[in-house]
Amino acid sequence: FNHNRRYWPYFKVIRNKEGHLNQVFYKHNLIADNTTHYTSKNDTCIIIATGPSINTTDPILFKKDEFDHIGINGAISLKHAHFEYYVIIDHNFVKNKSDLVSKVLNNTECTLFTTARCLELILRTYNIDKVQCTFKIIEIITETKIERFMGAKTTLTSPLPDAYVKNNIGFSTNIFDAIYDYYTVAYVALQIAYALNYKNILIAGLDMSNFNQPRFYESDDNKQPTRLEQDFAAISSAFETAAHFLERQQVQVINLSIQSAI
Repeated sequence: FNHNRRYWPYFKVIRNKEGHLNQVFYKHNLIADNTTHYTSKNDTCIIIATGPSINTTDPILFKKDEFDHIGINGAISLKHAHFEYYVIIDHNFVKNKSDLVSKVLNNTECTLFTTARCLELILRTYNIDKVQCTFKIIEIITETKIERFMGAKTTLTSPLPDAYVKNNIGFSTNIFDAIYDYYTVAYVALQIAYALNYKNILIAGLDMSNFNQPRFYESDDNKQPTRLEQDFAAISSAFETAAHFLERQQVQVINLSIQSAI
């Protein structure tokens, strides 16, 4: 239970009978309600990652009203993009890029999917009364381990009940049970996009090549470290599993990054 040391006594969680995360309370106030339904106005979304190819992607894609936009980490730096959904699971990003996180929190029409650790850091850093976005809290599976919010750290001995598994790689279809990460937030965002019932999913900035280059919003002087190159084998296998599953579900996914290894 050690991973909960920062959460108690400020947080309380409510789970359903299957153990899925339903509601999160902070100082007795409801801060996240995973039971409220989300309806997407379009059947196509574009997941905006942060690879340098974003700088050469047609900017009209980030303005189209017929797409819903799902941002990842520093994607909020795009000047003209409007985000319906956002995904942040890296607490170091929350800590080191507070200016970008603030832009997400100030978006009244955005739903932010994030983890307990990121949520705690956000609420410790920002004035809760000024947060405009809606929170959805997710729990991440890394190397078969889940740190349950206000619960025990557990090791999966079998796949999640609602997961699709191929070659021992999982793709979660119930995001409020838990979500597989395989070392990249883009894979988490893809599972969320499927859960949001999109039938066409575009992905921009998923380069997975030239790992030494800064992200589209960074420079050589201020770029943050990355482990994508070291973890690429696992990442590649994960997206292969996702492609196999989504094709069976008749969900079209297109990676817009021409030079990507994915």
